[in-house]
Amino acid sequence: MKRLWFAAVFLLLCIGLCFAEQHYINKFYNEMSTKLDTAIVCAEPDKEAAVKSVKEYWDKNNNLIFTFTNHGVLDELSALIRSADSKSPNDDLRKARATLEVFYENQKITFANIF
Repeated sequence: MKRLWFAAVFLLLCIGLCFAEQHYINKFYNEMSTKLDTAIVCAEPDKEAAVKSVKEYWDKNNNLIFTFTNHGVLDELSALIRSADSKSPNDDLRKARATLEVFYENQKITFANIF
């Protein structure tokens, strides 16, 4: 009977961690998406601050996000964010936004991602 309780507690712990991971991924995606969109539409004087905000948010969250997920898409996203600056054309920021979208599609719980 003790093994059954241990298995049930372990299963509940795993389910809880899965929900926490999905919440964190969703929060990260929404915040990074907003910051990238802001950097794309900003005019030249404000663009430097917007790009700096994107980089700071990435630096703050990249260690944990790399812990949760596959590195394939994140390596590309990391390179795009780190190479961005206020002089970057908006195409570079749009590529980062598209890569972020691919990352989110690969990480959220859907029937296709499970099977």
